[in-house]
Amino acid sequence: MQYIKPLLGIGLIAIALYVGFVGISPWIILLVGIVFTAAYIQDKWFLWHDLFQRRDRAFYQSLLITYLIQVVVVAILYLLGLGIGRLIGL
Repeated sequence: MQYIKPLLGIGLIAIALYVGFVGISPWIILLVGIVFTAAYIQDKWFLWHDLFQRRDRAFYQSLLITYLIQVVVVAILYLLGLGIGRLIGL
């Protein structure tokens, strides 16, 4: 049971790399960013618990900033996969 979180994390990274590798539209970055954000919040739930209960301005600001950071991470992984795919010749 302790290996599920790392395996899911590796799976998310593999998905981001794969969509770049096969050359799927870059708009998918925004959707995969939502999944990355949800996984990050779930992993750091002890930090987000109070924000979810209050639902004030700080909650929405934190959610937006976290989403934007995760979109940047996904975009980097997407571009890495795209570059590998082009090197191989797909």
